[in-house]
This record gives sequence, structure tokens and C-alpha cells, in this order.
Amino acid sequence: MMPFTSIGSWRTWLRRIIRIIGVVVGFFGLLFLLALISVFGHVPTPGELRTLRQEQATLVYSADNELIGKYFTRNRTNVRFEHIPPYVFEALIATEDVRFYDHRGVDFRAMLRVLGKSILLRDERSGGGSTITQQLAKNLLGRARFGPLTLFINKSKEVILAKRIERVYSKDEILTLYLNAVPFGGDVYGIESAAQRYFSKTASELSIHEGATLVAMLKANTYYNPVLNPERARQRRNVVFDLMAQNNVIRQSHADSLKQDTLSVRYSNMTEDNPSGYFLARVKLEAEELLRDITKKDGSQWDLQRDGLRIHTTLNSKLQQLALNARKNELKKLQTIFDRQWPALLKQDRRVAALLDQKVKASARYGSLSESGWSEEALDDSLRKPHPMILFGWAGHKRDSLTVRDSVAHYLKLLHAGVFAMDAHSGAVMSYVGGNSFDRLPYDLVMSKRQAASAFKPFVYAAALQAGVDPCEWIHNGTVTFPEYDNWSPRNYDGSTGGYYTMRGGLAASVNLITVQLHQRAGHEALQAHLNQLGVHRHITDRPAVALGTESFSLEEMVRAYAVYANGGKLVQPYMIARIEDSDGNVLYEHEATHGKRTITTELATQMQTLLKGVVDHGTASALKSTYKLRGEWAGKTGTAQNYGDAWFIGFNGNVVVGVWVGAQYPVVHFTSKIGSGASAALPIFARFVSSGQRAQRETFVAAFPENDNINIADCGFYRDENLFDKLNEGVLAKVKKFLQRRGAKRNRVMN
Repeated sequence: MMPFTSIGSWRTWLRRIIRIIGVVVGFFGLLFLLALISVFGHVPTPGELRTLRQEQATLVYSADNELIGKYFTRNRTNVRFEHIPPYVFEALIATEDVRFYDHRGVDFRAMLRVLGKSILLRDERSGGGSTITQQLAKNLLGRARFGPLTLFINKSKEVILAKRIERVYSKDEILTLYLNAVPFGGDVYGIESAAQRYFSKTASELSIHEGATLVAMLKANTYYNPVLNPERARQRRNVVFDLMAQNNVIRQSHADSLKQDTLSVRYSNMTEDNPSGYFLARVKLEAEELLRDITKKDGSQWDLQRDGLRIHTTLNSKLQQLALNARKNELKKLQTIFDRQWPALLKQDRRVAALLDQKVKASARYGSLSESGWSEEALDDSLRKPHPMILFGWAGHKRDSLTVRDSVAHYLKLLHAGVFAMDAHSGAVMSYVGGNSFDRLPYDLVMSKRQAASAFKPFVYAAALQAGVDPCEWIHNGTVTFPEYDNWSPRNYDGSTGGYYTMRGGLAASVNLITVQLHQRAGHEALQAHLNQLGVHRHITDRPAVALGTESFSLEEMVRAYAVYANGGKLVQPYMIARIEDSDGNVLYEHEATHGKRTITTELATQMQTLLKGVVDHGTASALKSTYKLRGEWAGKTGTAQNYGDAWFIGFNGNVVVGVWVGAQYPVVHFTSKIGSGASAALPIFARFVSSGQRAQRETFVAAFPENDNINIADCGFYRDENLFDKLNEGVLAKVKKFLQRRGAKRNRVMN
């Protein structure tokens, strides 16, 4: 037998090896051909690549051109080549593909390096073999599963697409496409969205440090995340600087100098608890409705989450922040007071205790669920055992370990506030604070309905004026009873009776007995008709108590109604979208300016302005001038539910209407003292917001009402005592008698 090392044996083994290699090459060549003809999924053709449009987020801007939100399936915003700093491209090429300008989509030299070093020698420092173009292809295609052949099939498709991309696009265009598509961790795609997320600026504003930091993230966007892992991110950024120096983009001395600088991050995540979240939710609904009848050139519908539209809204970002600040600062103080009242409320009001028990059991059962349901043993354990959680509070979010009962109580007694500001003439929504936290508490307080209380009373007064009641007439503040309504007898806020009020005095002091009498004199149909004039088109209960605000209204409804008085008698509809553009800046929709529809006379509107100015100048809202020193002319009305469960203030001048509501999530949860009144809970938020607004936008928040010489309500009396006329008569008679006596005595002296 010939030895194994004989020439014949070597030839046999060589032939076998060649045959095996041929089979392998043929097999993989066949797979490549199958990928080429799209057997493993469609690979875009050069023609399709020419019309490539990557999915983009729709951007939402404020009236003062601040980016306030996005709608997307992928958080991506495309940016042009000239809007990306050159050093970002230089850092990218030095780090990811140093031969980018020397290859045509596939770098075979790099692939051989990877084969030799990374695979055979296990050298992980040798880097990857994919070019920037191949990485772009991967981002465009995604990666499907094909069992053990997954890697090769996906790589084949990427090579095919990379070659096609290079035939269609220039190198600069490929770099731009790549930076617009690459993921930067979480829900962030593209350099523009990454710049906004990590540095709160646009891509064009990135410094060389920030650009290098974002390029550094491409190796592993979570591991080198500058927020989650700042030290790793700094070290990787410094590696990028060294690579730039090795690639002769910058000098090594410059790189060494750059590495000494600290890593500065200004994180901003619009998708996490956006302060304008409630407004953005409304804008999305309005935009979808507006775009329903507007189609693309090919007849297809616009997609808010994919087509990269630009929505320009009416919201003023500065005013929005002022409203948020005013709400937070005042509720922080109120919450401290309410927390002290909470134990007494639980003892005094069985409804609150019952609600707490109900919510506790529901939460505990939910936490004790298993495949077989829940058991009493698991329920008891869940109630007793503290659980770690993050709590929303006015002093900030905090981590704590609480029982189910304590956590439920925390949110039951948490105070909420809505703030809604609207241009009185156009209806443009200027500020929209719909609640405490859109992510955790998405219930919109601007749209939710709560008992209007005394904030409803101006509608009764206006209906009475329309019915012909003299605004200067003295109306007796006497007790009235309604036998047909179970002998219902209204009481004043302070329990007082007696004396006489004009409309001016009755509304300023928010006298219930006067309001109910005016409702009876005007008639319920007149009140219903007037509400229709104010844009409230729904039936209200025909009962005397309705005059005191027992019906529920939304903050938006109340502000819209008061705007009719503010602007001289015209009904305007609130709107939030000024303009919608496509990603190229073409206008798809633009709001048509309107001056509203006249629904009441100018005279009635001016009368109501005067009456409601009296509330601010002399009545329940006088703190606006005396305590908060608001400038200009203001009119408005406080509102307080009978149990202090709802606190309102709606105020306006000749330009703007602002509404504030304060309360707990459930009306049954309420204050136990006057601190829960409209004047103490809602009015301060209004005052802080408007006071700040007067400094930020003087022309809007410092204004006077138009003068009208025909209106003399301001000359009407306010209040007179019940026996005033008798006292006056006695005084006059005494003076006349004394005068006559003097005259008589004088005549007698002359005669004598």
C-alpha cells in the first residue's frame, strides 16, 4: 500500500477539496442569484430607488416656531446634506468606512480583512466589513429570518442593493440617506431626531463634540448612549477623534485637545410626558379630519405618522410654559393644604371613604390576578404588602414603596387643573393645559365636563337683560321657595338675606337669591336660547337650581361662551391648526381667517362686559387688582361648587379669554374649607398666568374694552340696606321740619 503522503493521494484530496469548494461556491452562488431575482424578498430596483422616500415623522410647531411634538411610527426627520456639519460626515467616514470614496458600494478589501482577522484570527478589533452603503441597504431592507442561511441571504441582498444605490445616488446623497435612516437607540432614527433628543438642537447646530458623540453611538447605541452610559460614551467619542486624526481629517494635537472637553448632554424626549401632550392629541384628531379630503398627487391619503408633514399650530410655546408654571406653583401650595384636610374628609364624607375602598379593592384584585383568577389570600397579601412605584406629585416624581391603599389615596386626593386660553376675536388657541401628566393621566380636563357652579351665572344675567329687565333695578335679596320642586329654597353662599341689589351688585357678589329671581323673570326658554347664541347647543334641565350652575360644562365650552361677551357679540370657534405643509414645504391646508358670526347685539355684549368688570373691580374676583395688581381692564367670574369639588375662574379682556378649572379627579373628593373656592383655588392660577403674560405679550394681556356712551350700567348702584329709604325719609322729614320751624320762628320775630 502506498503511503498517505504519496502524490496520488494528495491529488485525490486536492480534487475533493476543489470539488467541495466548487459545490459551496455554486450553492452560495445559486442563493445569490435567487436573491438577485427577489426570491427571498423584493430588493428595490434602480427605478424604485430614484423615487425613494423614507418614512418620516410629522413635526408639530408652535405659533412662535418651536418644535413641540411629533407623530410617527419611526421617529425620523429627514435633513438635507447642506444642513449637516462637514465634521459629522468626516467623523462618520473615519469611523465606519475609511475607503468610502474609493469603492462602489462593496469594499472587497475590507471583506477579506474581516474574513482573515475577525473570523479566522478572532480579532474583534478589526472592525466590520460592511460599507456605509451596505449599512444603508440594511436599514432600508431590514433583516428577515431564513434559518441557518439568514446571514448569507441578508448579506447578499444588501450587496445587491448597495450596488444599485451607488448607481443611482452620488456619494454625498448616500451619506445623507444613511444619516437620515440610521437608528440612534430607542425610538430615534436619523441625525436630526438624534440631535433633538440628546442635545435639544437641530443637526445643523451640532458641535464637533456632539457630532462625534452621535457617530460614536453607531457602534452600539445603547452601550454608548450618552444619557445611560456617559463615561462609555465619552471614551468612544475620544476614539472617534483619534480615528479622525488617523484619517488626516484633524491633527492629532487637535484630537488630543478635543478629548479633554467634558461630554455635555441636554436630553429632551417629546414622546415621554410631553407638557403639551393633551394639545397634541387634539391637534392630531383635527389634522386627520382636515386631511381626509386632501390627497396626494397619486390619489392616496396622507399619513400623519409616515409622510413627514409639518403642522403649524396656534399654540404659543412661551405662554404655554407660563400657564404650566402658574398651574404647578399654585397647585403645589394647594396640595399641601388639601393633604392636611384629607384625614378629616375621610371621616366626614362617607362617599369619599366608600370610593377609596372601591378603588383599593379593584387595584388589589388586578394586582392579584393569575391564570386561575384571584384569591382572597392573594388579595389580602396585596393590600398589606408595600410595592415599589413612581408617584406623580407637584413636588416632582418620586420613587416610594407604598401599600395599594396608600397609592390609591395618593391619586384620589391629587389635585388637577386645566388652563385654556383663546384669542377672543379669531378663536386661535394660545395655551392648552389639559391635565397633570398626559402619559399617566390622559383624561383631558379642557374637554371634560364638570359642574359650572357660579361661573354659569352670567348666562342667566344676559338672558334677563335680553328679556328686558332693567339693569339698575333694585332686586330684593329675599328668601324664595319653590313648592313645585319639593319646596326647594336656595341659600346665598354666606347664608345672608335682606337688602337690595342691582344686577351689577348681584353678579359682583355672586348672590344666589338674586340669580334665581332673574332666571324666573327671564324664563327658562330665554336662558336656553341665549346658551344657543353662545354656541352651547344642548338641552339644560328646566329647574330653578339650574340658574346656580348645577349643569356640567367643559372648560372649552365656557371659554368659547365668554368669548362672545369679550369680542362684542360674535361667536368664534376655537381652532388649533394654522397651516399644514408637506415635507417639501408645499401648503396642503391653511386656516381661513374669520371674524365670527354675530349672535348677540353689541349692546348686550358691552353690558355683560360692564357687569363682569364689576366682579373684578368690586366683587369676588377683586384680588386680581388688589393682590395681583393686574394691569388693564379685566372682566370675569368665579365659580365654586357647593361642596368645594369644582373651582372655576373665567376671565377676559378685549383680546383674550382664559379659563381655569381646579379639582380632584372625582367630584366627590373635595376641599373642606373656602380654600377650595374659585377665588382661592382657580383665580390665583389665572392671575399668575396673566401677570406673566403681561410681561411677555403686553399688547395681548394689557388692553381696555371699547368705550360705549350708551351703556350706563356702571352708574347703577351696587347694594342698599333694606331700611335705607325709611332712614332717608326720616332724615329728610326731620330736616324739613327743622327748616320750617326756623322759618316760622323768623317770621314771628319779624311780625313782632
